[in-house]
Amino acid sequence: MEVVEALGKMNEFLNQSYLFRAFKFLLGFYLIVMVLTIIGILIRIWKDYTSVLFKGAGYKPEIGKFQKRWNAVEAQVKSDDPNNWSAAVLECSQMLNEVLKAIGYEGDNLGERLNNLPAKQVSDIEKLKVVNEVKNKIVLDQSFKINQREAKVIRDTVGKVLDNYEMIEFKEK
Repeated sequence: MEVVEALGKMNEFLNQSYLFRAFKFLLGFYLIVMVLTIIGILIRIWKDYTSVLFKGAGYKPEIGKFQKRWNAVEAQVKSDDPNNWSAAVLECSQMLNEVLKAIGYEGDNLGERLNNLPAKQVSDIEKLKVVNEVKNKIVLDQSFKINQREAKVIRDTVGKVLDNYEMIEFKEK
């Protein structure tokens, strides 16, 4: 009983101390921050877990920005408007340029980056250079027109490369 009484007296004494009250407040605040942090970590782990769990079943939790742009390219190539075909080629070359730049290939534009790209790294390097030439013709010559078949070939060529770099999911048509 003496121990319990001694602890009770110590508790009364400590409750009167402002320093101890501030210490209890800081410990309580620290405990709340730690609990919220742990809850946040558990939520993130759960999201990652469910994403991986459902990915095998074909579930796609979020389409990436490149995939959204690629879906727009697909729609443009399928349309009947020749202006959309040219826009699709321009967007394909822009996406390719962004990917090569992000990977770290040197150059100020797509043509320079393609010239710095090792031939062993991409099997269709010559086709990609043709894509760049067609893009340049579209930009520089307003009378230049591209047909739908050519736009599809360019889409397929760039699509394979972007798929190899895992920027999009591409299925050959």
